[in-house]
Amino acid sequence: MKKLAILTVLMSVLLGCEKSIPVVDPTALDNRNIYIRMYKYFDGDLLDTSKVYQINGDLIKINKIYATLSGAEFISYDESDTIRTESDLTMLDVTTTSEVKLAHLPRGSYNGSIKYMIGLDSARAYAAPESLEDGNPLKNGAVWNGSDIGHSFFQIEGGIFDPADTILTTPQSTFVWRFATPDLVVNINEKRNFSVANNKDVFFVMNLDVEKLFLGLTPSQTPVINCDPADGTDYFNAKILRDNVISEFVFEL
Repeated sequence: MKKLAILTVLMSVLLGCEKSIPVVDPTALDNRNIYIRMYKYFDGDLLDTSKVYQINGDLIKINKIYATLSGAEFISYDESDTIRTESDLTMLDVTTTSEVKLAHLPRGSYNGSIKYMIGLDSARAYAAPESLEDGNPLKNGAVWNGSDIGHSFFQIEGGIFDPADTILTTPQSTFVWRFATPDLVVNINEKRNFSVANNKDVFFVMNLDVEKLFLGLTPSQTPVINCDPADGTDYFNAKILRDNVISEFVFEL
Protein backbone atom coordinates (compact mmCIF):
# COMPACT_ATOMS: atom_id res chain seq x y z
CA MET A 1 0.00 0.00 0.00
CA LYS A 2 0.98 3.58 -0.40
CA LYS A 3 3.28 4.96 2.30
CA LEU A 4 2.46 8.44 3.38
CA ALA A 5 5.05 10.85 4.63
CA ILE A 6 4.14 13.39 7.24
CA LEU A 7 5.59 16.29 9.01
CA THR A 8 7.73 16.53 11.97
CA VAL A 9 6.81 16.33 15.48
CA LEU A 10 7.06 16.12 18.74
CA MET A 11 5.67 13.54 20.63
CA SER A 12 4.65 12.93 17.42
CA VAL A 13 3.45 9.63 17.66
CA LEU A 14 1.21 9.09 14.85
CA LEU A 15 -0.03 10.35 11.89
CA GLY A 16 0.50 11.94 8.71
CA CYS A 17 -0.95 13.48 5.71
CA GLU A 18 -0.89 12.56 2.09
CA LYS A 19 1.94 14.86 1.23
CA SER A 20 5.09 15.94 2.95
CA ILE A 21 4.81 19.32 4.69
CA PRO A 22 8.11 20.82 5.89
CA VAL A 23 7.48 22.51 9.22
CA VAL A 24 9.98 24.51 11.24
CA ASP A 25 7.80 27.04 13.00
CA PRO A 26 5.46 25.17 15.39
CA THR A 27 2.87 27.95 15.08
CA ALA A 28 2.58 27.41 11.34
CA LEU A 29 -0.17 25.46 9.58
CA ASP A 30 -3.18 26.80 11.43
CA ASN A 31 -5.33 24.10 9.84
CA ARG A 32 -3.56 21.32 11.75
CA ASN A 33 -6.13 19.28 13.62
CA ILE A 34 -4.05 16.76 15.59
CA TYR A 35 -2.67 17.90 18.95
CA ILE A 36 -0.85 16.56 21.96
CA ARG A 37 -1.96 18.09 25.24
CA MET A 38 0.39 17.50 28.14
CA TYR A 39 -0.46 17.69 31.85
CA LYS A 40 2.27 17.47 34.49
CA TYR A 41 1.45 16.65 38.10
CA PHE A 42 3.29 16.35 41.37
CA ASP A 43 1.50 14.67 44.26
CA GLY A 44 -1.90 15.19 42.64
CA ASP A 45 -1.51 18.88 41.80
CA LEU A 46 -0.28 20.54 38.64
CA LEU A 47 3.51 20.78 38.61
CA ASP A 48 4.79 24.20 39.72
CA THR A 49 8.48 24.85 39.06
CA SER A 50 8.47 27.63 41.67
CA LYS A 51 7.26 25.28 44.41
CA VAL A 52 9.33 23.24 46.87
CA TYR A 53 8.30 19.59 47.06
CA GLN A 54 9.11 16.83 49.50
CA ILE A 55 10.17 13.53 47.93
CA ASN A 56 11.88 10.53 49.51
CA GLY A 57 12.91 12.66 52.51
CA ASP A 58 14.33 15.50 50.37
CA LEU A 59 13.10 19.03 49.74
CA ILE A 60 13.47 19.83 46.05
CA LYS A 61 12.47 22.07 43.18
CA ILE A 62 12.02 20.88 39.61
CA ASN A 63 13.76 23.15 37.10
CA LYS A 64 13.70 21.34 33.75
CA ILE A 65 12.53 18.06 32.29
CA TYR A 66 13.71 17.27 28.76
CA ALA A 67 12.56 14.44 26.51
CA THR A 68 14.00 13.43 23.13
CA LEU A 69 11.56 11.65 20.82
CA SER A 70 12.08 10.08 17.39
CA GLY A 71 11.01 7.28 15.07
CA ALA A 72 7.28 8.00 15.17
CA GLU A 73 4.96 6.02 12.91
CA PHE A 74 1.31 5.01 12.67
CA ILE A 75 0.57 1.48 11.47
CA SER A 76 -2.93 0.48 10.33
CA TYR A 77 -4.70 -2.35 12.14
CA ASP A 78 -3.97 -4.87 9.37
CA GLU A 79 -0.40 -3.54 8.89
CA SER A 80 -1.19 -2.71 5.27
CA ASP A 81 -0.38 1.00 5.67
CA THR A 82 2.42 2.73 7.54
CA ILE A 83 2.42 6.48 8.05
CA ARG A 84 5.82 7.80 9.11
CA THR A 85 7.11 11.20 10.05
CA GLU A 86 9.47 12.60 7.45
CA SER A 87 11.42 14.64 9.99
CA ASP A 88 10.84 12.73 13.18
CA LEU A 89 13.17 14.26 15.76
CA THR A 90 11.82 16.33 18.64
CA MET A 91 13.50 17.44 21.86
CA LEU A 92 11.21 19.31 24.20
CA ASP A 93 11.21 20.94 27.60
CA VAL A 94 8.34 19.07 29.19
CA THR A 95 8.02 21.62 32.03
CA THR A 96 7.10 24.45 29.64
CA THR A 97 5.22 22.55 26.90
CA SER A 98 1.50 22.07 27.42
CA GLU A 99 -0.03 21.82 23.96
CA VAL A 100 1.53 21.16 20.58
CA LYS A 101 0.06 21.09 17.08
CA LEU A 102 1.18 17.97 15.30
CA ALA A 103 -0.34 17.50 11.88
CA HIS A 104 -3.28 17.82 9.57
CA LEU A 105 -5.11 14.58 8.87
CA PRO A 106 -7.94 14.24 6.37
CA ARG A 107 -11.40 13.40 7.61
CA GLY A 108 -11.78 9.70 8.33
CA SER A 109 -11.29 6.88 10.82
CA TYR A 110 -7.87 5.66 11.94
CA ASN A 111 -7.30 2.32 13.60
CA GLY A 112 -3.96 0.72 14.40
CA SER A 113 -0.80 1.23 16.44
CA ILE A 114 1.30 4.25 17.30
CA LYS A 115 5.00 3.53 17.60
CA TYR A 116 7.76 5.91 18.66
CA MET A 117 10.97 6.04 20.65
CA ILE A 118 12.11 8.01 23.65
CA GLY A 119 15.67 8.22 22.42
CA LEU A 120 17.78 8.22 19.27
CA ASP A 121 19.42 5.77 16.94
CA SER A 122 23.17 5.32 17.34
CA ALA A 123 24.04 7.71 14.49
CA ARG A 124 22.17 10.63 16.02
CA ALA A 125 22.79 9.77 19.67
CA TYR A 126 26.46 10.73 19.44
CA ALA A 127 26.30 13.58 16.89
CA ALA A 128 27.90 16.63 18.53
CA PRO A 129 25.74 19.80 18.59
CA GLU A 130 28.23 21.79 16.51
CA SER A 131 27.91 19.24 13.70
CA LEU A 132 24.12 19.59 13.47
CA GLU A 133 22.15 21.72 11.04
CA ASP A 134 20.39 24.91 12.09
CA GLY A 135 16.89 24.13 13.32
CA ASN A 136 17.87 20.77 14.78
CA PRO A 137 16.41 20.74 18.34
CA LEU A 138 19.60 19.11 19.66
CA LYS A 139 21.87 21.87 18.38
CA ASN A 140 21.56 24.07 21.49
CA GLY A 141 23.33 21.39 23.54
CA ALA A 142 20.82 21.32 26.43
CA VAL A 143 20.98 17.52 26.56
CA TRP A 144 24.53 16.98 25.26
CA ASN A 145 26.84 15.05 27.61
CA GLY A 146 29.98 14.66 25.52
CA SER A 147 31.06 12.09 22.97
CA ASP A 148 31.11 9.12 25.38
CA ILE A 149 27.46 9.40 26.46
CA GLY A 150 25.94 11.54 23.72
CA HIS A 151 22.56 13.24 23.97
CA SER A 152 20.21 12.53 26.86
CA PHE A 153 17.02 10.76 25.90
CA PHE A 154 15.37 11.97 29.09
CA GLN A 155 16.81 14.47 31.57
CA ILE A 156 15.50 15.99 34.80
CA GLU A 157 17.18 18.90 36.59
CA GLY A 158 16.40 20.47 39.95
CA GLY A 159 17.57 21.95 43.22
CA ILE A 160 18.00 20.34 46.65
CA PHE A 161 17.35 22.36 49.82
CA ASP A 162 19.00 22.03 53.20
CA PRO A 163 16.42 20.31 55.46
CA ALA A 164 17.21 22.90 58.16
CA ASP A 165 16.37 25.77 55.79
CA THR A 166 13.22 27.56 56.93
CA ILE A 167 13.10 30.11 54.10
CA LEU A 168 13.52 27.79 51.11
CA THR A 169 14.57 30.41 48.60
CA THR A 170 17.99 29.14 47.50
CA PRO A 171 18.81 25.46 46.96
CA GLN A 172 21.88 24.11 48.74
CA SER A 173 22.82 21.94 45.76
CA THR A 174 21.47 20.58 42.49
CA PHE A 175 20.64 17.25 40.91
CA VAL A 176 20.77 16.20 37.25
CA TRP A 177 19.52 12.78 36.17
CA ARG A 178 19.52 11.37 32.68
CA PHE A 179 19.37 8.23 30.67
CA ALA A 180 21.03 7.99 27.28
CA THR A 181 22.94 5.61 24.97
CA PRO A 182 21.17 3.37 22.40
CA ASP A 183 20.99 0.45 24.85
CA LEU A 184 18.44 2.40 26.90
CA VAL A 185 16.14 3.54 24.08
CA VAL A 186 12.48 3.24 25.09
CA ASN A 187 10.32 1.72 22.35
CA ILE A 188 6.65 2.61 22.72
CA ASN A 189 3.87 0.70 20.92
CA GLU A 190 0.32 1.79 21.69
CA LYS A 191 -2.95 0.63 20.14
CA ARG A 192 -5.07 3.57 18.97
CA ASN A 193 -8.27 4.20 17.05
CA PHE A 194 -9.86 7.59 16.50
CA SER A 195 -11.86 9.60 14.01
CA VAL A 196 -11.18 12.97 12.41
CA ALA A 197 -14.36 14.94 11.69
CA ASN A 198 -14.80 18.12 9.66
CA ASN A 199 -13.73 21.24 11.58
CA LYS A 200 -12.90 19.19 14.69
CA ASP A 201 -9.59 18.80 16.48
CA VAL A 202 -8.25 15.55 17.92
CA PHE A 203 -6.34 15.74 21.19
CA PHE A 204 -4.00 13.07 22.47
CA VAL A 205 -3.39 13.58 26.19
CA MET A 206 -0.37 12.72 28.29
CA ASN A 207 -0.61 12.80 32.09
CA LEU A 208 2.87 12.78 33.64
CA ASP A 209 3.08 12.17 37.40
CA VAL A 210 6.52 13.67 38.03
CA GLU A 211 6.86 12.28 41.53
CA LYS A 212 6.80 8.75 40.08
CA LEU A 213 10.05 9.50 38.25
CA PHE A 214 11.69 9.41 41.70
CA LEU A 215 10.70 5.84 42.58
CA GLY A 216 13.82 4.13 43.94
CA LEU A 217 15.93 7.30 43.65
CA THR A 218 16.76 10.09 46.12
CA PRO A 219 18.28 13.37 44.90
CA SER A 220 20.49 14.05 47.94
CA GLN A 221 21.92 10.52 47.85
CA THR A 222 22.33 10.44 44.06
CA PRO A 223 22.69 14.04 42.84
CA VAL A 224 24.06 12.99 39.44
CA ILE A 225 23.07 10.18 37.09
CA ASN A 226 25.36 10.38 34.08
CA CYS A 227 24.28 7.12 32.43
CA ASP A 228 27.92 6.11 32.12
CA PRO A 229 28.20 2.49 30.88
CA ALA A 230 31.66 2.29 32.49
CA ASP A 231 30.19 2.94 35.95
CA GLY A 232 27.99 0.02 36.98
CA THR A 233 26.18 1.81 39.82
CA ASP A 234 25.55 4.93 37.79
CA TYR A 235 24.26 2.95 34.80
CA PHE A 236 21.98 0.91 37.07
CA ASN A 237 20.46 4.15 38.41
CA ALA A 238 19.93 5.34 34.84
CA LYS A 239 17.99 2.13 34.16
CA ILE A 240 15.79 2.83 37.19
CA LEU A 241 15.02 6.29 35.80
CA ARG A 242 14.34 4.80 32.37
CA ASP A 243 11.90 2.26 33.84
CA ASN A 244 10.11 5.03 35.76
CA VAL A 245 9.71 7.00 32.52
CA ILE A 246 8.34 3.95 30.70
CA SER A 247 5.51 3.68 33.21
CA GLU A 248 4.56 7.35 32.80
CA PHE A 249 4.80 8.08 29.08
CA VAL A 250 1.34 6.93 28.03
CA PHE A 251 -0.97 8.81 25.65
CA GLU A 252 -4.73 8.79 25.87
CA LEU A 253 -7.60 10.05 23.76
